[in-house]
This record gives sequence, C-alpha cells and structure tokens, in this order.
Amino acid sequence: MGYYIIKEPVSKIREIARNTLRGYWKPVVLAIFIYYMVSAGVSTILDYFFTFTPPLEIYGEVLYVDMPFGGSIYTFIIGGPLEFGLTMYLLAFFRAKQTDNTLLFEGFSNFGKSFLLMLLITVKVFLWSLLFIIPGIIASYKYSQAFYVMIDNPQLTPGQCIKESCRIMNGNKATLFILELTFIGWSLLASIPAAVFTTVEANGVYTLTSAITAIILGIPAVIVDAYILTANTAFYELATRRLVVVSDYDPENVVDAEYTVNENQEHKDDENL
Repeated sequence: MGYYIIKEPVSKIREIARNTLRGYWKPVVLAIFIYYMVSAGVSTILDYFFTFTPPLEIYGEVLYVDMPFGGSIYTFIIGGPLEFGLTMYLLAFFRAKQTDNTLLFEGFSNFGKSFLLMLLITVKVFLWSLLFIIPGIIASYKYSQAFYVMIDNPQLTPGQCIKESCRIMNGNKATLFILELTFIGWSLLASIPAAVFTTVEANGVYTLTSAITAIILGIPAVIVDAYILTANTAFYELATRRLVVVSDYDPENVVDAEYTVNENQEHKDDENL
C-alpha cells in the first residue's frame, strides 16, 4: 500500500469538506448526533444510575461527592465498535454520498477486532503519555488513521492497522494537527451553550435533568464536528491518494485547483464498504 505526504494546504482540505457536505448537512449532522447519543448520551445517563459516593475529608470537613462510573464501563465496551461504525459511515458518505445510518452500528458485526483496535490504541497512547504529554499527543496522531485502515483492509489484524496508520502519518502528522487547529474557533463558539451550564450542581448532586440538558446544549458542537470529521476523512483520502487534487495552471490566469476521485481505488473501496 502506498501513502503520500499531503502537499495541499489545510484550507484546500476544508474546502473539500465543505463541498462534500453541501446539500448533505442535515443527514450527516443527524448521523453524528445519533452516534453521540448512543455513545456520550447513554454514557451520561448511565453515570446518573451508577454512581459511587464516598466520603471525602477536606480540611476536617466530611463531604460526599458523586463519582459516576457506569458511563466509563459502557464506553470501554462499545467505544471501538461505535468508532468503527462512524468511520464506515464517513467513508461511505464521502465516497458515494451514502447516508445510511445503519452503518453506524456495523462495528458490532466486527466487535472483536474493533474492540481490540480501540484497546490497543488507548493503551499505546496512555503508555506514551507516561513519558510526557507531548509524546502522548504525537502517538494519538500516529494511530488516528487505524480505523480507516481497518475498514479499507478488513484482512489486517488490529496491530497491522496501527502499523499502517503510522505509515500513513509519516510526514503528515503536522498537517493533521494544523487542520484540526484551524477548527478551534468554531469549536469554542459551539461549546459556549454547554460551557455556561454545568452538569454537576453546586452541592455535588448529579441529576438526570442536568444530564439531558447537557446533551441538548451539545447540539451546536455536533454541527461543528460534522465539518471536522468530514475534513479528517478528506485528509485520509488525500494521504492514500484515493482523492487527488488536480491543478490546472494557466500562466496568464491561475485557475483554482479542483479535485477528483481515483476511480480504480473507488471501485475497490466500494467492494469493501
């Protein structure tokens, strides 16, 4: 498998994402909202029902603070399959404008491999983070393409998918970092509604109402995430040359670059999907 260092500026990748989403914002945002409801939404609600409240002595005063754990267990179990399903949905949408929400749950038919892949990524990033935060961040970027690789190459083991991801990101980590950094303004703006509301009341009591409110106030962030995730998918397609930017250069008048899909690779990927 051949991989390439992306030469296109991040502004071009964002442009590709916007053009891909044109006319499809609603179904993609809905799919990502479903993903977050099944993952973070259910996790938040489980935290309400499964909470440990140990006594803590602070400056001689005993306080009882909720320590939810149900969501963490749930996320550990289904995190990999859901990530697999979301990635498959994004690839199907990007390549063929498919907006089939059932793809979000395809990871459960590949539960073992997707669970193990997420577990390996989590452990590896954690171990690198023990050295310092920067090695942990670098590791997260190295392994960021592993689920894309698993979907395009179902014959590979989780360990091999991680190795291929490292190969893809060789020379591309800075580009992905800068790409994601350019969304920080939109992300901060979208997080304002949830930021002004806290899911934990002043007395430390975790309520179901606060959990549901937090989910609703997170909707603006879902819209931004649709943009970010589509741009990240475009990044993968460029790095694997499934998507090729073709520049038409005129000495008298420089024409903006256009992009096209590698048709041979597209037919191969359709079979995988």
